[in-house]
Formats: sequence, structure tokens, C-alpha cells
Amino acid sequence: MMFSNAALRFTDRPAEQACVDYPLGSDLCADEIEQRIIRSYVGLVYQAVDAANRRSVVVMRLGTLEVHLTELHPDDVTPGVPPFWIEVFNWPQQASVDSVGCYEFDEDELAAVVEMIVSAAQDTRRRKNLPFH
Repeated sequence: MMFSNAALRFTDRPAEQACVDYPLGSDLCADEIEQRIIRSYVGLVYQAVDAANRRSVVVMRLGTLEVHLTELHPDDVTPGVPPFWIEVFNWPQQASVDSVGCYEFDEDELAAVVEMIVSAAQDTRRRKNLPFH
């Protein structure tokens, strides 16, 4: 896998600001989200491979949202489908909010994942009429 320390490029203003104020009282910024994804990937790589299941770890929790990193089981990988998926899941609604597939966690993939997470967190806060940055 390949990781890049290059600056993230964002296509929309909320992700450019890239900070989500969440209930624990601190700001979670783009660099921190990216670092958590990379640390989660490293943790995932060292998990034992289960012959019947895919591997998955929790990347972070943002209020009612939980972000998961999942590696598809090698038997389930099809050409053209990324082997790694980042999903934002809403626990109270028991529903997936959004997901992004990744091949190598390169700069463009990490930027897309950060945008998705920031956007999902901000949309959730808007629906609850909570202040955000």
C-alpha cells in the first residue's frame, strides 16, 4: 500500500476547512482523520485473516456516527471493485450514511474519504440543528 504525506486537495469548501466539532469537545481536522485512517489500515493488516469473514476496524466515532474500515475477503474481490471500504454508519438509524472504496489510500483516495466523513458529520449536525465550524 502507498501513503502520501502531500497536502490534501479538496473540491468543496466544507472539506477545505475540514474540521468537525464533535461531542468530545475537540476539533477533528483533515490531518487527524487521515492519520486515523492510516493507523486503522495498519491495525487491519495485522488482524488475523478469517477464512469466512472480511476484516473490519472502527476508525473513529463522531457523535452518533461511526466510521469503519473494511477489507473485503480475497474471495469476494472482483476486478474493478476496491478491496478496502470506508463506511460512515449512523447507529441510532441503523443505516449506512455513505461509503468510499479505496485501492491504495493514495492522495486522491484519502481526500475523497476525508470529504465524505466531514460532509456526513456536518450533515448530521445540520439535521440536529447543532452548531458546527
